[in-house]
Amino acid sequence: MSKIEIVPLGGIGEFGMNCMGIRYDDEMIIVDAGMGFPEETPYGVDISIPNFDFLEEYRDDITAIILTHGHEDHIGALPYILRKFNVPVYASRFTLGLADRKLEEFGMLDDVLLHRVKAGDRIEVGVFGIEFIHASHSLVECFSLAVHTPAGTLVHTGDYKIDDTPVIGRPYDLEMLGRVGDEGVLALLCDSTNATVPGRTPSEQAVIPAFEEIFQESDGRLFVSTFSSSIHRLQIIFDIAHKFGRRVCVLGRSMQRNVEIASDMGLLRVVGDTMIELGASRALADDEICYLVTGSQGEMRAALWNLATTTYKGLEIENGDTVVLSARIIPGNEKNISRLIGHLYKRGANIIEEKRRLVHVSGHASLEDIRIMVETSRPRYVVPIHGEYRMLFRQKEFIKNHVAGYDDDDIVLIENGEILELDEYGARVVEKHELHKTFIDEESLEEIEYDVIRERKKLAYGGMISLVVTVDRARHTLVGEPQVTLSGVAGLDVTNGFAADARRAVANAVGEMRPEQVADRTVFKENLRLHLKRFVQREIAGKPVIVTTVVEV
Repeated sequence: MSKIEIVPLGGIGEFGMNCMGIRYDDEMIIVDAGMGFPEETPYGVDISIPNFDFLEEYRDDITAIILTHGHEDHIGALPYILRKFNVPVYASRFTLGLADRKLEEFGMLDDVLLHRVKAGDRIEVGVFGIEFIHASHSLVECFSLAVHTPAGTLVHTGDYKIDDTPVIGRPYDLEMLGRVGDEGVLALLCDSTNATVPGRTPSEQAVIPAFEEIFQESDGRLFVSTFSSSIHRLQIIFDIAHKFGRRVCVLGRSMQRNVEIASDMGLLRVVGDTMIELGASRALADDEICYLVTGSQGEMRAALWNLATTTYKGLEIENGDTVVLSARIIPGNEKNISRLIGHLYKRGANIIEEKRRLVHVSGHASLEDIRIMVETSRPRYVVPIHGEYRMLFRQKEFIKNHVAGYDDDDIVLIENGEILELDEYGARVVEKHELHKTFIDEESLEEIEYDVIRERKKLAYGGMISLVVTVDRARHTLVGEPQVTLSGVAGLDVTNGFAADARRAVANAVGEMRPEQVADRTVFKENLRLHLKRFVQREIAGKPVIVTTVVEV
């Protein structure tokens, strides 16, 4: 029977890490390959990506990766999936510009086949016909996708909002979406990030009046921090700075990189000599400079954090400066941002954030935008994606109650790891898999196995006991006393005799073993661990990690 399979690896029931397989017969395309930022740092790791090992069973089916746009939660994991499945990548010019830098950093740029596409294009990838619909978002050159298969057409919205007056580029292409809808859409896979927000999402232009007031009122230095990928917002800052006679100095590697890429492509227009280098900025009066900086989420390595806590290349926040945080708070970053704001206040800065002035608007569809999307594409089924489960649910409830022709069975909620089958006869979840995240070490950019994180979790909760025993290599007998060391174990005190009791318990256990049990060092170490574990469990309820070491003499 002709059917489509939806295989979500990330981004459904959570923020970030967006990645989805779409399969027909024995062919599959992957839409986006994003990274995530865990709400609670998982024991020393701040970045997660989907577990692409799950795709091994589809290895021979995967034919291409399609990128909707260039945000990190959609392209951040691209090098890691391409390491495992080196297939062609299709994306817009700007998205590929960001991807190029990322692949170059991994030494992979020459090994990957990258295809540039533009809005309105249609490509054929095996059995799939894919049309690229221009989407308005907080980034530029973004797409929604119409994925045509013999079993029907899917529309994947990507991240979008219906912006009638974007700063850069055209409004969302509702005309093309309507044409796809006229031809028939089996399912709409629809962004849910703002499904709890009523009304329409404001245009990017909406922040201009507040920024003009800030530039007009401020007589000291201005520091504006926003997402480095928010090209619309960057354009607004450059334009208003020029209008009010301020020069702009860009600080932070990602901000400098994105400004360079967007400028080279003609997407970001900087008038005359508005942009200057850091050295030249020092010679200007306070009311003649605006610094455009990274770090709106309180990242400790970003420019704004260093400006607020120490110095950034000899520059620091001072009394009388105005700092504008022109970005939403990504869930999980609340504490970091709160600490950042505290440091800024200590330096005497005036802080302006979105709660005080309209200096940020979302790039995601609110409920009335979602209504426009559904009514224009007119799908048989709606599948909410991108967002926490409460957001998926709220999208379902809104469509069911406010868009004619949809009831419970027409709006299908799924989560990561659930495989959804779609055809002319219905939509149903046929399999459910538990998908573990893969974590990335920020220093080395290498993957950290889930088992390593699980071991770190054990250490964090239970601490560690180190047991070292010395044995005679020839006689297989104990030499001297066992050594027991505690690290972070609650409920045990080395001063109350525990260590001595533990040493005696281990020594007695060794004394009861036969020489052949001691001779097999692997068995011997495990027996020692189990004896000490039982002894500890009689003393405390915790489960510390026990590491045994055997020294031969």
